[in-house]
Amino acid sequence: MKAMILAAGEGTRLRPLTLTLPKPMVPVANVPLLVRTVRLLKQHGITEIAVNLYHQGDIIRETFGDGAAFGVRLHYSVETELLGTAGGVKRMQDLLDEPFLVLYGDNLYRADFAPLIEAHQNSGALVTMATFPTPNPTVCGLVVTDEAGTVTRFQEKPSAREVFTDQANAGVYVCDPAIFHYIPTDTVYDFGKDVFPAILASGSHKMMARPLAGYLQDTGTVENYRKANWDVLDGETGDPPLAICGVTMGEDTMVASSAFLDGHNVIGGNCFVAEDVTLTETILWDGCTIERGATVTNAILGRRVVVGAGAVVGAGAILADDVTVSPGAVVPENARIAPGTVIKN
Repeated sequence: MKAMILAAGEGTRLRPLTLTLPKPMVPVANVPLLVRTVRLLKQHGITEIAVNLYHQGDIIRETFGDGAAFGVRLHYSVETELLGTAGGVKRMQDLLDEPFLVLYGDNLYRADFAPLIEAHQNSGALVTMATFPTPNPTVCGLVVTDEAGTVTRFQEKPSAREVFTDQANAGVYVCDPAIFHYIPTDTVYDFGKDVFPAILASGSHKMMARPLAGYLQDTGTVENYRKANWDVLDGETGDPPLAICGVTMGEDTMVASSAFLDGHNVIGGNCFVAEDVTLTETILWDGCTIERGATVTNAILGRRVVVGAGAVVGAGAILADDVTVSPGAVVPENARIAPGTVIKN
């Protein structure tokens, strides 16, 4: 079986972090999402993988190359304009000439795809989608099935009064190549808005659904991104907890013995946390420097951020790559600071 990872999104809800990094390369507990997804596919024996690119796509290519270092073969599709979830897959039709798996690149997966693949192979369906119970049905595609698992109703992101179930589309599909008959060429087209309703309306093909076996977490918002990191630290993904006393650190990182790390904290590689620093519920990407006596609370700091001595980064702040906070300066709560900005006292 082959797979396609949808990796072309711009990550607008995670800006300014994604202004200089493609959304699927955002690190969760110091490992980029896309690296985690490729490794998971390899564990399932899926080694022919297509990836569509748009925003900052060169970073993905530089990281993975042809995929050989990860034990897979990667095939890239560069989109000059975003084509939607289904439109992006359509461009790889020649490669996807057998049943294939589709995954969304901004999700954190720790799941077993084998039951979904087996169910698809046994059902004769055109597409089999994974589902999960959602507490927020208005932001998902909702799915109703009969007792056999055949999809009888699907609605993408209904209003509150239109909600009819808590079973949602998990963004994991096993598709037969015949699905390409429902996707026009070089057209912006979406699985949830266009393809799945068309399949149901036609009555010519069967769509199946079954619960996803394992863990899934969207990371497309700041709140969900934080949750994904904390889940990895706490072992909520099904893997052993990664954190030691609530903290995980990357390679070649130094933390002074007098630094106070409160709650969950993710500290990337090649970071330096100086004496008397206080970090609370904070995520530091690679290369950050937090100088003596600084305080960082419930914040996310991109790559190579420098927080000067005695500076304060307010709760909920997000600092993009290469931001410098001068000694004694204060970053307001919930601030969004663009790449390369210098914040002076």
